[in-house]
Amino acid sequence: MSRMERLYQPPEIGAPGRRRGHRRRWDLILSGLFVLAMAAVVVAVVFLNLPALFGGYELRAYFPNAAGVDRGIKVVQEGFPIGHVGTVAPVFEGAEDRGECPPRVEPASSELPCFRVSLRIQRGWPVPEGSQAQLAPAGFLGGNQIRIQPGLADALLAAGSVIETLPRQPDLPTQAALALTRLQIAIDETIRPALVQLQERIQGLIGSIDSGAGDGDGPAGALSDRLTEVFTNLQAITADVQQSLNPERIDAILAAIEQLTANLASTSEGFEERSVAVGAAIEQYTDLGQSLQELVQSTQPAVTGSLDDMQLLLQDLSASLSPILANIETTSRNFSALSADLRRDPKSLILKSPDKEPTPWLESR
Repeated sequence: MSRMERLYQPPEIGAPGRRRGHRRRWDLILSGLFVLAMAAVVVAVVFLNLPALFGGYELRAYFPNAAGVDRGIKVVQEGFPIGHVGTVAPVFEGAEDRGECPPRVEPASSELPCFRVSLRIQRGWPVPEGSQAQLAPAGFLGGNQIRIQPGLADALLAAGSVIETLPRQPDLPTQAALALTRLQIAIDETIRPALVQLQERIQGLIGSIDSGAGDGDGPAGALSDRLTEVFTNLQAITADVQQSLNPERIDAILAAIEQLTANLASTSEGFEERSVAVGAAIEQYTDLGQSLQELVQSTQPAVTGSLDDMQLLLQDLSASLSPILANIETTSRNFSALSADLRRDPKSLILKSPDKEPTPWLESR
């Protein structure tokens, strides 16, 4: 083999590093497949939780304010999720659909907007005409949801129709506070004044009895007259108490308390299942985090080794290219000298020139 062939034939560089690189490549491929599998799981979960995301039709609902209405919250009919909220957009004065805004309960400026909410309903789900949408709580941990109360008509709402809205249903804490407020008002307005009046009349009765007992010279009929007056006052007090206590108001308070108790019972039924589901999800995310941490720890030395091998390979290439560049530079100088000789004496190309010693790197072995 000549020196030229030996010079321009690249040596085998980093053979052990090539095998190590194959192993590292397989590790990276497995890591990529794991990431793709996790992305597929996330896409499947999104697809299952949002049935109206890929298809379905849209209904429009108008709310006086956007408190509690967010994109992505569930739309429920008869306890079953049938879609989700797509967009929430304000409708200002002068808009084409400004007339669809519901009247406000509290006085407000006419320049304030109402809010148009698009309800994306899954394909094929029937929503009868006359149905009403209402923002309602989904429990202590469930956030809010839009509950559709279906109408009684046989005809169905078409895509793009407007569904009537109801005022927001108060949540459980608000209902409890309202029931307690009504009970406090009933106590302050009816029961407390009656008890104060009864106490004053009893004190007057006691005072009259004491004064009659101390007056030994008075007639005996005066004491009986006072006792008769006291009993008459007691009967009057009893009648006033019965008249002041409003049975309808007490029934309303008891009904509110009963409804609050039922809501609390229905909400507490799902706590155990939700706690189990949350615990399982936390365990899964913990295992996933540990797996990712182990994967990073296992691939970090491999990536570091690959970078070291690449650095060594680049150093070997640099060392191999240095003599090649030097020889190219020497050859260019020789061609430059040859062209100068031909310009100076063109016949030297035809005539025989004296032999010169060959360049050492062109000699053969």
